[in-house]
Amino acid sequence: MPSPISFLKDELKQKGVATYAPELVNHEAVVAEVGYALSPILHEGKLKPYGFIVIGDEDVSVGRRICDQNHVCLAEARKVADGCYSFSIFKNGQFSGVLILDQAAQNELQLIQLQQELKTVICITDTSGVTKIFCDAGVLIHQYRSWQRKPSVISAMQSICRCVPQAHLEILRDLLEFCFHELSPRKIGATLVWCLVEPRVEELENMRPSFTLERIEAKVGDESSVAVLRHLLTYTDGAAILDAEARTVGVGAQLKYSEESKRLIEARAGTRHTSAQRFSYDFAKAVVFVVSSDGPVTVFSDGMSVTDLKTYFTDNIAAENVEDSAPQGFSSCLDELNCPRCNKKLKIQQDEIFKDNAEEENLFCPICGHLIFSTRCANLNVYVVKELETSKMLVNMSDSR
Repeated sequence: MPSPISFLKDELKQKGVATYAPELVNHEAVVAEVGYALSPILHEGKLKPYGFIVIGDEDVSVGRRICDQNHVCLAEARKVADGCYSFSIFKNGQFSGVLILDQAAQNELQLIQLQQELKTVICITDTSGVTKIFCDAGVLIHQYRSWQRKPSVISAMQSICRCVPQAHLEILRDLLEFCFHELSPRKIGATLVWCLVEPRVEELENMRPSFTLERIEAKVGDESSVAVLRHLLTYTDGAAILDAEARTVGVGAQLKYSEESKRLIEARAGTRHTSAQRFSYDFAKAVVFVVSSDGPVTVFSDGMSVTDLKTYFTDNIAAENVEDSAPQGFSSCLDELNCPRCNKKLKIQQDEIFKDNAEEENLFCPICGHLIFSTRCANLNVYVVKELETSKMLVNMSDSR
């Protein structure tokens, strides 16, 4: 009869977990530790948190305190490792000791950053009994006997960069991680307007914040600013305006859009998303991030919904069929043109050469829905391309006030 470890290993494979974090199923000791994390201990009515990391030959001791297996056994490590300040270590499939941090990784964003720093796999179970696995592919979440996945922001970065080639990659990643791993888990609905180029005076009138941060340095990507920004976005209506360096200029902005954008872009299921999309059409100098109060993150540029980041169930997804939502590589560029209706610059790509027997396919503008043309080329992909005067890239918007 198969052992409990075999059953769990099969579950991890069936749910697609092993595809994203194969380190969890390569050794029985690690599989057993996953099982321990999935079954938290109840002590006096409270679920006990726990955390462990899985490494190969990496050295995680630099600047950190390690209690190795010669001084602490696994049973003792399980009592100490809280998945916040301390973690059991499994190296090359075997228990290796306890890692103790100088600064706690208390939330999803900090755990994501720790995983990236250590270049390893981290598994934690919190006091509500939710287990999260942090790996290069994103975050795997176990709750109520179901597995979900929050994908890595890398896929979203690829989608955004093909539409916004001017985007600074490090700042873009900070923005996406802040939205998806700080605001989204807390169900904080918010709109962030990232201004790549300094707006003119008349443009500022369409997004003037009700509260400016002239003397308060609050920058996305700065650990000391996270709590301030989270508080402001939680308890202030309207959008946050950011400069090119992702410094917060102000919050509480009511985004105003033109009658033309209202005519061209249909309303979405929510005023926050509708105003953000239409505003992004009018104000091409910005990329707009919208966090829904129920979690998903949508990014708009030039009136187009560029990408979505959301959590989805991994149940019944076979390992070989799991794919990221990142745009696949295209073999050739068919054309570049301006939409005759909304006049936005579009790029059209295809991943299959023209075939005589291919069915005719209609190609529509992703912004206004105008029919661009019909063709027999298969698997076409069309997206907007942002045009900016790069010589005027903004350093600090606050200087203009």
